[in-house]
Amino acid sequence: MAVRKTKKGRFVLRPASLADFQRLYVDVFSIAASLAYPEELFKSAAEAGVDAVFVIDAWHESHMPLARRYLEHCRRYGLDCRLSEQKPAEIYAVELCEAECGSGCAVVTRDYDAALKARRCAVLLFQGGKFWLVSSTE
Repeated sequence: MAVRKTKKGRFVLRPASLADFQRLYVDVFSIAASLAYPEELFKSAAEAGVDAVFVIDAWHESHMPLARRYLEHCRRYGLDCRLSEQKPAEIYAVELCEAECGSGCAVVTRDYDAALKARRCAVLLFQGGKFWLVSSTE
């Protein structure tokens, strides 16, 4: 267990495994930005048969070129993708998770905002090549 203090608050982080959750809601821009080859996110999910929804930022014009590329990866690998056209993907991913699944599911991101928003879904932060179950201490 680790405690992290950020501008957004204090958070408790515990080691976690993706296998502990029945469905994942992935903040694509956040996770893909941490990878040398972003296509690996989609390819490895498809090969592993992970039940996941890939949530792609599309709420600003500047997102669109990359959003189109990520949508193409989703189509190529037969993955469920949703565009977040009105808010950041990490927030939309939490909303989708809580509306469609609830407990037993998780949002995968690198953004602490998801932990502040989530009530019923778990939030997994991807940091240092590992996944951490995160909760706010406030």
